[in-house]
Amino acid sequence: MAGVSAGTGAMGSLLGKLTALLGDEYKLLKRVRKEIEFLKRELGRMQVLLERLTDMEARLDGLGKSWGDSVRDLSYDMEDCIDRFMDRFGSGDAKPKFMKRTARRLKTLWARHDIATQIKELKARVMEESERRDRYKLDESCYSPTKTVEIDPRITALHEEVKDLVAMDDRVKQVTTLLMDGSMELKVVPIVGSGGLGKTTLAMEVYRKIGLGGDFQCRGFVSVSRTLDLEKLLKDILSQIDKDAYGNSKRWEKEQLIRETKQILTGKRYFIVIDDVWKEQDWKLVKAAFPENNNGSRIIATTRITGVANQCCSNSGGRPYQMVPLDDDASRKLFFKRIFSSDDPCPSELEEVSTGILRKCGGLPLAIITFASLLANKPHKKDEWERLQDSIGTGPSLDNDGNLKGMKDILLLGYWDLPHHLKTCLLYLCIYPEDYKINCEELKWKWMAEGFLDRRWGRLDEVAENCINELVNRNMIQPIDIYGDGIVKYCRVHDMVLDLLISLSDEENFATVLNGRVCNSCPRKIRRLSVQASGRKHQGAVCAVTETKLHVRSLTTFCPVEQIPHLVDFHALRVLDLFGCKRLENKHVKHIGSSRQLRYLRIGRSRITELPGEIGKLQHLETLDLRHCYSLTRLPSTVAQLQKLVRLFVSNETQLRTSGFRSLQALEELRVHETDDPVRFAEEVNELGKCNLRYLYTDAEIAERLFCNPCLQVLKIWPQIGMVPKGMASLKNLVKLSIMVQKFDNEGLQVLMGMPSMAHLQLCVTGVIEEKLTMGSNGFKLLKVLQFKYTSVLHPAFLLEPTNGLRLIFEPDAVPALRQLHLALSAMWVASDFFAYLGAEHFSGLAHLEVEFDCYRAAPGRVEALESSVKKAINLHSDCEIHVHRVSEHGMFKDEKEWEEAVAEDRKRVEKIELLSY
Repeated sequence: MAGVSAGTGAMGSLLGKLTALLGDEYKLLKRVRKEIEFLKRELGRMQVLLERLTDMEARLDGLGKSWGDSVRDLSYDMEDCIDRFMDRFGSGDAKPKFMKRTARRLKTLWARHDIATQIKELKARVMEESERRDRYKLDESCYSPTKTVEIDPRITALHEEVKDLVAMDDRVKQVTTLLMDGSMELKVVPIVGSGGLGKTTLAMEVYRKIGLGGDFQCRGFVSVSRTLDLEKLLKDILSQIDKDAYGNSKRWEKEQLIRETKQILTGKRYFIVIDDVWKEQDWKLVKAAFPENNNGSRIIATTRITGVANQCCSNSGGRPYQMVPLDDDASRKLFFKRIFSSDDPCPSELEEVSTGILRKCGGLPLAIITFASLLANKPHKKDEWERLQDSIGTGPSLDNDGNLKGMKDILLLGYWDLPHHLKTCLLYLCIYPEDYKINCEELKWKWMAEGFLDRRWGRLDEVAENCINELVNRNMIQPIDIYGDGIVKYCRVHDMVLDLLISLSDEENFATVLNGRVCNSCPRKIRRLSVQASGRKHQGAVCAVTETKLHVRSLTTFCPVEQIPHLVDFHALRVLDLFGCKRLENKHVKHIGSSRQLRYLRIGRSRITELPGEIGKLQHLETLDLRHCYSLTRLPSTVAQLQKLVRLFVSNETQLRTSGFRSLQALEELRVHETDDPVRFAEEVNELGKCNLRYLYTDAEIAERLFCNPCLQVLKIWPQIGMVPKGMASLKNLVKLSIMVQKFDNEGLQVLMGMPSMAHLQLCVTGVIEEKLTMGSNGFKLLKVLQFKYTSVLHPAFLLEPTNGLRLIFEPDAVPALRQLHLALSAMWVASDFFAYLGAEHFSGLAHLEVEFDCYRAAPGRVEALESSVKKAINLHSDCEIHVHRVSEHGMFKDEKEWEEAVAEDRKRVEKIELLSY
């Protein structure tokens, strides 16, 4: 099983380290060696029992649970002790001179006797727990992962076809009718109902249907959650309605954020969704940012609380939309769609038990999908379904928070059904705030750093990907954004699932979460700390971290922390994520090198201007993420000593030293733009490419010289490069390319088509394309996702010849594997017959088409004609999902007359410039 898990603590990795201590390298005192052999045997037996107890968690008595908690705590303490010993023993030069050698012998002799004392104490604890264990006689139970796990297409269908699968069509129409009643006054429509009914899903569907159309100038979708962070919420709104204002908002206080938001929305028609409002007072604070401007603006608010819903619509004369559970027919449809991939193919022998299960689900979509996901991969046998049905409470009823009481039983059933390592991976999600958009890549790196995954199962990144997919398939996490290749980019945890995870975590002292709710006391030993809210009531917990720092394995901040502990001697620390800590200064990380077990370090949005040279002591560090350290100008040269570093990400302003860089032989992922010697650095990167380097995000100067990287699979080039380098065709194993070029023609296109492994291409062209681009059948055989963006700047030649424009042509068999096509086009620079000649009829496997028109300086009639031509061109693909939308509508001309006058003025200006040039 995995080295570290919620059920067995650090037992798995501890046994491996005890084995290492018995090796010749450490040459322990004879007596200590015997004691370690005893511990290894005894702990091995305990591990078997812990695994079985984890499987029995649902029906475990108090004594068994107490024993498991004690042994888990013991395993953590033992591993921390051994880690400290190994670090002390392992330091020193490979070939020390006489004085250093003598000093080292004295030091290691002390270390050997120091561990002897500690091992003796730990042995006493082990013997005590062994005596308590005698009442348990259990067989060994192990989990062994099997094949690669992919996203279940039935789950994907749930997210792609929401309106069909959860009976949303009528509800969307009803809410739309309430919103679009023709009045010009600001109208607020609250959606109210219990947890798990699908309020957020309904709000999102309405938002997509009418909010993303051309009728609203400003749109936004934000979440409030149980603990209101007004500053964060307002900045989230600004990021969606005015990116320039958002860029200036970093130093603004709440009052200024409200004023600026209100000023931007005044005079504009806006559509905003405020999701998950819990308190009437919270609504009053949020509502203050939205002007009643009589422009037909609309707001949707979702809540579980009837009083909040009434408060939301009190000023607009409306009424709340009451969510009700699904009826029997819709419940059956959703249930069987998840299990059998069709609406109602239920075998006759399962009819009765299915009806009983659905009765207990109470018509709640979350409950239905969760239970169906549990049954999807189990034998379709009556006795198995009846056993699971009996595990749930007796029918639907609501608690004070508007939750189905039986819902917890259903969620717990799904949790208990997980393998040991998946329980741990899921439980770790309790460290994230409610409604948080979780970056799955970062989550996987943290899982690896914590030791939750076992290398014996394969490459850890692939194992972690399987875990994400398995949790999605079981509906324990919800995918927000999925890449074209099926990889989940972002996910979230439903708030009811999150409540359950926090509760389970508290019981097992897995993690301590400071989320703004009342925290009466902290555990004696804090293993993992998540700081999600600051304030006096949490200062004691932050102090407790310093007091118990020998035990802290993970420290993550999501908000400014008023009292930041100095990171000295946190010997057990594996994960340190201070991204949310804005007040972090150099002094706080001065002694970071003392956290020798650190695997994951992320710092951002801070005042850090330099990192200490002792960062080179972090010999276990795998991920160093400094992408948002904009004040950090240079990394210390000792970074080259990080022999286990797998991922290195720095900001555009941070310079990386070329000297010694080649020594980072374990490096697989690199993000860098500034170096002290770009030419030599490219040579170093090419050398690393012969080892492990698979992912590279860099600038044009380095990218132009990357011609011999056999391992490179992902390449991102930013900012723009002059043209596609011819040598790029040598990257035979490149799967994904993201590139911005100024000049692009068919020659550059042929270079890209000559890359045989390309599956995902993101191409942005900023200069004028003066010839038609033709994609033939001689390349792009594996291309599944194509994102093409054409954002040409104004060009005098085009002003004088307005009939010119971009043409992109796909010949038959040009892209046989294409599944997704995303075109972002300037409406004024594409040919009016662009889609007529596109060749869309050849896209036999196309499942998703997204077209985005930049309306800046475009005539309304031209935009409408282009939108119409998209649907005509693609009408042969009835199964293709099509999305057409506009951006920069504020820069579009009001009518054809205004456009003609502007073009005439532009022509005069160009002609005048040409005359002057003579």
